[in-house]
Amino acid sequence: MRGFWRFALMATVATYLLIFIGGVVRVSGAGLGCPDWPKCFGRWLPPTNMDQLPPNIDPSQFNFTLAWIEYFNRLCGVAVGVLILITAIWALKSFRKFPKILYPALAAAVLVALEGWQGGILIALELQPLAVTIHAVLALIIVSLLIYLTAQAYYLENAPRNESVYPKKINYWIGSLWILAVIQILLGTQIRSSIEIIRAQYPLLSELEWLSKVGGLKHLHVTLGFLVAGITGHVGSKIISKSSQPFRIVIQSAWAAIFLVSAQLLVGLILLFVGLPPLMEVFHLWLASLYVGVILVNYSALKASSGE
Repeated sequence: MRGFWRFALMATVATYLLIFIGGVVRVSGAGLGCPDWPKCFGRWLPPTNMDQLPPNIDPSQFNFTLAWIEYFNRLCGVAVGVLILITAIWALKSFRKFPKILYPALAAAVLVALEGWQGGILIALELQPLAVTIHAVLALIIVSLLIYLTAQAYYLENAPRNESVYPKKINYWIGSLWILAVIQILLGTQIRSSIEIIRAQYPLLSELEWLSKVGGLKHLHVTLGFLVAGITGHVGSKIISKSSQPFRIVIQSAWAAIFLVSAQLLVGLILLFVGLPPLMEVFHLWLASLYVGVILVNYSALKASSGE
C-alpha cells in the first residue's frame, strides 16, 4: 500500500501535462494534423516527407509540424492512459476496503479509455465544438478523480489530527467554486470554438475583431471570471484568517487558489484587451485546470482535518 499516493500523484501530474499539450494542439491548429485515427495518414508513424503519403491523401493536407504535434499528443495520451490503468489495478488489488480510493481509480480508468475513444470521434467530426467541449469535460473529470483519490490515499498514510475548526459552511462555498470553475472552462472552450468559426468566415479581421463577434458568450465568461475571482478571494481570506488550528495543506491550497485565480484574471484581461497570443491561450486553459485541482485539494484537506 505504501507508495500508492506517490504513484497516483505522478499520474495526476502527467495528466496535467497532457492537458497543457492538448492546449498547445488546440491553439496551434494541430487537432487535424493527423486527419485519421488511430493512425496518422494511414501510418503508425507520421510521414516525414511527401513520398510517404498514401496515394488517396491530398498533399495539401499534410503539414509536417502539425502532424508531429498531434502525434506527440497521442503518444502522451497513451502514456497517461497506462499510468491511470496501473493506478486502477493497484487500487483494485490493495484498496478494495477503501471506496474513496477504489471507486475514483476505477472511474478514472474507464473515463480515460472513453477519452481516447472520444478523441477518435473528435477527429472524425473535424473538431466540432460540442465534441471539443465533451473532450475538455472528460479531461477535467479525470484529473479531479485522480486528485481526490491521491488526497484520500495520502491522508490514509498521513492522517491529520481532527482538531481544525473552519468557518461554518465554508466547504459548501468551496464545492460551489469547483462547479463554477468547470462551467467557466466550458464557456471558454465554446468561445474558442466560436472564434475558429468566425476566423474562417472573416480571415482578414484582427484577433480583437474576431473576439468582439463572439457576443454575449464573451460577456458571460468575463462576468463569471470576476465572480469566481471575488468569491475565491473572500473564501480564501476567511479560511486563512478565521480558522482555528488549520491543517497546513488547507492554508497552502487557499493561498494557491488566490494566486491562480489572480494570474488567471490577468491572463484573461490580456486576451481581452491585447488579443489572442497563442501562448497566453494555452496558459489561460492550463491555469484554469490547475485552479480546479487546487480547489479540490482544499476541499479534501478541509474535510480530512475537520473530521467530516
